[in-house]
Amino acid sequence: MNTTMPEASSVSLRMAVEAARAAAKAAAHTAGLILIEAAGGRGSILEGSHEQHGDTWCEVRSPHFTAHILSESHGDRAHVTLTGIAPAAYEQMRTWAEDRDDCRHDYGCVCLTDPWPALPFLSETTGERRIDYRRADEDQRGSARLALGRITVTLFYEPVTVVDTLLRIARAAA
Repeated sequence: MNTTMPEASSVSLRMAVEAARAAAKAAAHTAGLILIEAAGGRGSILEGSHEQHGDTWCEVRSPHFTAHILSESHGDRAHVTLTGIAPAAYEQMRTWAEDRDDCRHDYGCVCLTDPWPALPFLSETTGERRIDYRRADEDQRGSARLALGRITVTLFYEPVTVVDTLLRIARAAA
C-alpha cells in the first residue's frame, strides 16, 4: 500500500497555497492603499514584520495612523493606531461605531450600552480606556486615550472597511 501523496497532488497543493498567499498579500497592499486614500492620500506601505503584532502582510504609515495588516487575516484586518483625533471627531467616530454595532437582541441580553468610552470618561484620566465590542463576552476591541486635547485610538483586529470609515469621519470632522 502506497502511503505517500502523489507528486502531482503535492505540487498542486503547494501551488494553490502559494496562490492563496499571493492573493492575501495583494489584498493587504490594496487595503493599505485604501487606508492611505481615506487619510488624505499621504502615507507609505512597508514590508510586513514579525515583531510587534505577530506576522503582518505589510505596515502602513501615515501622519494620521499606523496600521499593521495582519497575516492571520486574508489581508482585510488591521491592528491600527489612529492619532491626533479632535474630540468632536472622536465623538462622531464613537457614535458611528456604536450605531453600526447596535444591539439587536431582545430583553435580557448581555450587550454593553457604551462599548466606546465617551469623551467625559476619557477626560477623567491620562491613561488608556478600554474599547469593547458590543457583546460583553467578546475580547477587548482596543483602547482610547486623551492627551493634550487630542485622542489616540488603537484597535486590535479591525476590518479595514471599518478603519476606512473611521479615518474618513476623523478627516471630515477635522
